[in-house]
Amino acid sequence: MAKDNKWQIEGWGAAQGQIRAAIEFLFDGKTAGARAAIADELVALVRSIARGEPPKPQTEPFDRDEYARESWARASAHHIVDGALSASERSGGPLPSPDQIALLREISRRALWHMPNSADEVRKLVRYVTMENLRQPNPLDDDMPGG
Repeated sequence: MAKDNKWQIEGWGAAQGQIRAAIEFLFDGKTAGARAAIADELVALVRSIARGEPPKPQTEPFDRDEYARESWARASAHHIVDGALSASERSGGPLPSPDQIALLREISRRALWHMPNSADEVRKLVRYVTMENLRQPNPLDDDMPGG
């Protein structure tokens, strides 16, 4: 395996040292809030690398089977919401901020308004969110009283 080492890193410890040096470089001179925001971005980066790249957004949702349509919709929604959150980002505050929560709520409300049978869709979403909350705890619940 040492033959395939295109990065010329001597081992696990050396790799960790380089990662630590890079993180310290990114943190240098930043406030605690800015460092927390950088840390969140780094965690998201590491998770995306571990999971593999998400599907690229595609602009043509037509003439697809149901699975392809859902994949296209999920990837597009991911990029739309991330773009909206980035546009409303404020450094130094809690994540997500009250502004971002209000924005997401209004995006959801507007999207549901345009859907036929929106009441049925909301019920499906409630079931989905309930199941997801049971699968993995929400990190924001740690800040809640009794959580």
